[in-house]
Amino acid sequence: SSPRRVLPPQRFIHLLRFVAFFVPLKMAMSSLARVGRSSLLLSRRQAFLAQQQSRALWNVSLPVLSGPGGAHITKYHIVKPGKDNVEYDDFLIALPERDHLASFTKEVPLFLRYLKVVTDQESRPEAFAAFLERAKSGLVVESDVYISTDELLALMWKNGYSDSERNAVQFTFPADYKFHYPELSVMFDIPEEDTYKFCMRTRMESSHIGELDFSKVKRQGLIRDHWLIFGTGLFIFKSFPFFGYYFGVKVFGTSMWCWTMWSVLNRFVAKACRRNEYMAAQKTAQDVMDGEDAIVSSMRRFANDAKCVEYLKTFKEDTESKIGAYRKALVMKMKDDLTERATKQLQAVASFEAGMGSAMQELVVKEAAASFKEKFPADKGMQEKAFLASLKGLAGTPLEAKDDPVSKHFADAFGSLQGVDLSKTKGSATGSLAERVAFAQQAKELEFQQTFMVTAAEAAEVKKLASQAKSGSDFDFSKLPADAAKRLDALYTSINAKVGFSLPESLGSKAIEATSDSTANAYVDKVNSQLSSLDTKLREARLKAFVAAF
Repeated sequence: SSPRRVLPPQRFIHLLRFVAFFVPLKMAMSSLARVGRSSLLLSRRQAFLAQQQSRALWNVSLPVLSGPGGAHITKYHIVKPGKDNVEYDDFLIALPERDHLASFTKEVPLFLRYLKVVTDQESRPEAFAAFLERAKSGLVVESDVYISTDELLALMWKNGYSDSERNAVQFTFPADYKFHYPELSVMFDIPEEDTYKFCMRTRMESSHIGELDFSKVKRQGLIRDHWLIFGTGLFIFKSFPFFGYYFGVKVFGTSMWCWTMWSVLNRFVAKACRRNEYMAAQKTAQDVMDGEDAIVSSMRRFANDAKCVEYLKTFKEDTESKIGAYRKALVMKMKDDLTERATKQLQAVASFEAGMGSAMQELVVKEAAASFKEKFPADKGMQEKAFLASLKGLAGTPLEAKDDPVSKHFADAFGSLQGVDLSKTKGSATGSLAERVAFAQQAKELEFQQTFMVTAAEAAEVKKLASQAKSGSDFDFSKLPADAAKRLDALYTSINAKVGFSLPESLGSKAIEATSDSTANAYVDKVNSQLSSLDTKLREARLKAFVAAF
């Protein structure tokens, strides 16, 4: 048999140290495991039930994921909405101080209306004014120091409040409304310290997992503690077997470094990732909504496609009736336009003639006065008669018409117009009164002819242009140069305006715009070309009838 192997003294000492350290540790861990197994199972069961109540799987959006913070899983494996600088913990276990609680700004318009009624009935207007001043810019409260509507109703029942008072609360506030301690204090006229303690006790009794201020409850000196653990562990394990340089520095040191970096940066990384995910989700949702709107707007364009067959069945009859009605309406419109144009022209002629008559009367007076002014300075007899007439007037002697040179001159001038045919009298701007009046009347007649009658020059110009467009026994106005065609259109417009005649200038239809469908564009181009040819034919028919009149 082989001899027994004896350990060296140094190895034996290391082995004893190893056994002395790990055996008690293993026993302690076993006892802790036995004690904590039941609580661990219970906590897992509660977490599973909480997840079943608060989460929905299989591609169904979670309510807690609707915010920019995403979902935050607490250390109890319960999902809560992630918020910046907020940590969740069980109030019964954590027993947080008042300054450790997370606060927020609450808008209380509904509570203010209810409080106004309560304080008026209880004659406490100063309480309402103080609370209104406090909540003017929002009520700053700890987010989880509250009681719910159901809890408040139960308390009111226990404390003997009437049914009307409980019904006022029940019918005013929704079931999920949270009454925070400042609201309870002013509502029941109780000190805020008491309502705060009562709300905290209520939340602790229900093991409420509430919001804590992370900056107040986070572990202080985290990096220091991590490297203190590293140094202590390295000092303790350096003397144990298999705990040499490689494990102490490479394995244990690297693990501690990764743990430190994760502890420091995990909230920052999670916040950035959740924010970016939320923004991407919002953009995707907006794109989806825009796409749905585009689909709906496209579908609306084809909403009446099913009626096309019904419309096509009666298309021929409807078209024939509408074409007949259109022709009748077109003829009536042409008749109305022609009547209106002729009436306006006749009114213009009557106005011109009335103006010419009044102008002639004024002209006779002006010309008689002008002839007197020209004759009096050079006629000695008129001057002597005027002097004698003045003396007689001063002496008070009555004057006869022949004694006054002015009256005699105007009477002779007006008498010279009697029996004179002004149309046969040769007009002269410096002659006798009849010649001057004849000259003015002939000028007015010439103006009348130029305004309301077709002149010989215009008729000759129309004939000249028509001869250029002559093509056998017909006319081809496309042969005219551009300036000649433009001049012919101008003569057509001016001559018809003089005589008060009107014809439609075009069919009254516009060219159809092109579409995005190439097949439809071919049909549109065909229709537009037919409209253009009809406009050309209408223009040629108008011009042929116009030049044929000359």
